[in-house]
Amino acid sequence: MKIPMVVSAAAVVLAAAWTSTAMAAGSVAYVSQTGGEPWGYNGNINALNDVFGAGSWDRLDFPTAVGNGLWDYGLVFLDGGDGATDQFTAFVNTYRTDMEDWVNAGGSLIINAGRWSDGSDLDLGMGITMHDGASDTGTALDLTHPIFDGPFGQTGDFFDGDSLAHDWLSGDGLIDLMRGDIGYPILAEKAYGAGHVIAGGLTLPFFGEHNLWTPNCAIMHRNLLDYAASVPAPGALALLALAGCARRRRR
Repeated sequence: MKIPMVVSAAAVVLAAAWTSTAMAAGSVAYVSQTGGEPWGYNGNINALNDVFGAGSWDRLDFPTAVGNGLWDYGLVFLDGGDGATDQFTAFVNTYRTDMEDWVNAGGSLIINAGRWSDGSDLDLGMGITMHDGASDTGTALDLTHPIFDGPFGQTGDFFDGDSLAHDWLSGDGLIDLMRGDIGYPILAEKAYGAGHVIAGGLTLPFFGEHNLWTPNCAIMHRNLLDYAASVPAPGALALLALAGCARRRRR
């Protein structure tokens, strides 16, 4: 009998936490490889323009981002997939502590990479580890979550690609958002200090724009950016996890 009360409380907190959409101009940074986009597709650029507006976010590259004031932004989106893998790995290994400090102080981070990996694990910081392992498909775990039920539309629970993800994630405190066909999370989030991190192993620039199997990937891509821009309060994430557990117990 108490389960509906948990869901209701979560809904109240989430409604307060996720009402903002676009952040102020100049407060969003997208960081990827030097001289081009992962897989040669403008999927990330198109999604950022749709969510925040062209000219209202900054494109930086891994080798020079910190020198160009990366930690002054409110939302940082890192994509280290495809040809960006080496630069991404070097960036994470060099600035892991800086990332942790920035998120801990209230920053909102999306750290995603569909790597061309040598099979090694990568410590992303914040208690999150990225592991090599591809998934062709993914399943959304909570369709009420804003990335699956957001301002750009509803996605449904099934996502397909070739490959949808190259990596999967582990770590204490992670809330799984999407699970791959290998049985592990390929998109997850957690509160960290006063901030928030979303980690993924997705091939976002590719499947977000060019997925003929499930066009809902493009919707999720935009909902994801919109959601991250609201910088959810840590308490809201905890209640979201409780609400998800409550829904699963009632089924």
